Amino acid sequence: MPQRVLIALALSTSLLGVTCVRALPRSPADGSPTLARIATSGTITVGYIPTPGTFAFRTPDGDTVGYSIDICERFIDNIRRALNQPDIRVVYRPLAPPDRIPFLKRGTIDVDCGGNTNTVARQKDVDFSYTFFTTGVRFLVKRPLLLEGPATMWKRTVAVTGGTTAQGIVDRMVSDQFVKEIVVANDNEGVRLVESGQVEAFAQDDALLYGLIARSSMQDQLAVTGNFLTVEPYAFMLPKGDLPFRDIADRTLGALMHSGDLMGMYRKWFDTDHLRIPMNVYMKENLAYPSRYGVP
Repeated sequence: MPQRVLIALALSTSLLGVTCVRALPRSPADGSPTLARIATSGTITVGYIPTPGTFAFRTPDGDTVGYSIDICERFIDNIRRALNQPDIRVVYRPLAPPDRIPFLKRGTIDVDCGGNTNTVARQKDVDFSYTFFTTGVRFLVKRPLLLEGPATMWKRTVAVTGGTTAQGIVDRMVSDQFVKEIVVANDNEGVRLVESGQVEAFAQDDALLYGLIARSSMQDQLAVTGNFLTVEPYAFMLPKGDLPFRDIADRTLGALMHSGDLMGMYRKWFDTDHLRIPMNVYMKENLAYPSRYGVP
């Protein structure tokens, strides 16, 4: 056999060896501490702030359901496919608002699938998925009270849940309108204070307020009032810098928006006999042009 043929065969064998090494499949968990943790434990831990009747809540039977949970289940299914582990178990963990970011940073939860406002300040510590809902801060009051602007807030007593973006709005009213602020541990406590007349208003995102009214025994006496004081883009809260994990979340949401399934989920939870929340222009825009835009 000519020498040049032997050399060619040797080079081919060498190159094939190199090619084989490079062609070894990478694990989907490579470069993703979150996916690696899920793959090893066989469990994904999902945090959420309980929001009765809307985004994420536990039923009397013990099931965790809601608009954002429906989306999260699609996300989890795609994680199972990416890891080729169809038996990954889901643990849902209800949280208080201030716990979300510390728990994500420590790895106590893998994702927060509740109604989380994507803010520039929070982006320093965590990442966010595409926006899947848009709302804004308004007030829950007892009829016939109406709160339409700063002048109507003068020296009012307002409750707000600690650790929420609504708290920042009320904090400013304390100095600007001499509002008396009462910080509560959760939304249900804020509603109870309005019902009992201990406060004149409870500040929170209007979608959550409508859900709370629907579950109140005094719903005929309660109303949501005022203009939007903020724009709140809701998204999944994710571990900072874990781009492969975030990519699965974004691809999941992108597919739901493109197929129209997300619109169906919206109607399921927000266009019902007991709760009707018209889709606002901000959310329509997010469905047409998916983004991770964070508000100041």
